[in-house]
Amino acid sequence: MPNKMTIKQRINVGFILAIAFCLVLASNRLNRRSYNILEQTVSSVYEDRLVAQEYIYQLNNLFHDKEMQFSNASLQQKKDVVTDNINQIFNDFADTELTAKELVYFTELRNNFDQLQQLESQMADESGFISQRNKVLEAINSNLDELAEVQLTEAQQLTHRSQKSLKVSKLLSSLEIGFLTVIGILFLFIVFYPNKRPNWY
Repeated sequence: MPNKMTIKQRINVGFILAIAFCLVLASNRLNRRSYNILEQTVSSVYEDRLVAQEYIYQLNNLFHDKEMQFSNASLQQKKDVVTDNINQIFNDFADTELTAKELVYFTELRNNFDQLQQLESQMADESGFISQRNKVLEAINSNLDELAEVQLTEAQQLTHRSQKSLKVSKLLSSLEIGFLTVIGILFLFIVFYPNKRPNWY
């Protein structure tokens, strides 16, 4: 190895080091972006999907209690407690991040619940009222099924997004190692074999 590098050597070495620095910087920023996507999707799967699924499960049980109240007069004393619990879960559910489709189903669910409460205040035994209540309860069950399906679809999409981000991060890491290896070889070639280096200028 020569004791002193020529000006051209220094320029070439500086050029290679600059490329290496830019490569590492760009790779770092892209990896950080991938990790941010992963963090957001994992957080969303829990906060907006698993928690929402738990709310749907609780609502399903509470509306089942409502059905039991209609058929059993002795359960009427629990009516206000069940209604308050449903309203509380509605408020909690509204605080999650709702998709456009989810918002439509959730709005329908609340409207159907309002309609059910109106019918509930008319606790008549006439077949017309009973038929209306059953129809509204069927609509509510359908809304809950639709909301549960949205949770599954959204969770699948978030999982797919996470997997895609991981693949991109893995590919970038492999490319970074490859480029740094090539740059290292070029650097050594310029330093140890100055007379045989390619003339880039």
